[in-house]
Amino acid sequence: MSKKPEIVYGSVHDAATDRIREMILGGQFEPGERLRQDDLATSLGVSTMPVREALRQLQAEGLVVFYPRKGAVVARLSVSEYEEIYRIREELEILACQWVAEDFSKVPLTRLRRALEGLEAAEAAEDIPRRLRLVREFFFIIFEASGRDHLLRMLSSLWAQSEQYRRSFSEMREPVPSRLEHYRRIYQACVDGDSETLISAMRELYVFVESRLMPLLREKEKEGSTT
Repeated sequence: MSKKPEIVYGSVHDAATDRIREMILGGQFEPGERLRQDDLATSLGVSTMPVREALRQLQAEGLVVFYPRKGAVVARLSVSEYEEIYRIREELEILACQWVAEDFSKVPLTRLRRALEGLEAAEAAEDIPRRLRLVREFFFIIFEASGRDHLLRMLSSLWAQSEQYRRSFSEMREPVPSRLEHYRRIYQACVDGDSETLISAMRELYVFVESRLMPLLREKEKEGSTT
């Protein structure tokens, strides 16, 4: 009659899902790389059942694709797919900022400042994994102040799907001063409770990223198609 096995299974499944997600987003598995269930189960110290369910969950999140006779593979986005995700993200993030602007007091400014300072330090140290984590933390501190759970779940999924391209942007050193200035402007808009500046700063950041990152990604995609 005890429900303990179900609880244990659920916790193992969740832990396996979290760990495999971390490995994919952390770059331990490259886009297009096969994910072998037996190997994952051995490395995680679990049976194949929670690994199989974890991969199905990650498929729903857009991080994993299943192919006949090949199994699970880390999803590889085309540049056009990334552009689609990025445009959707832009509009949803602007919507989140509009809701945040209804009550800026809900933005935890101390946490936001700490994330920005950590981001500046990560940029100076060229610590890409830390930068990726802190960029996400910085923006989601703002988005979470909207209090819109459905929107946050959608944004979380879109950010996860575009992680491989955000890593490419993180590796670009030349635009570091400019992108930091965008983050500082977004932070200051939250401090000032200035909705107009917050939204314009977000829009300007999207234009900046697109102008710097998209040409690089198109070139990489072109090179990949000829090799």
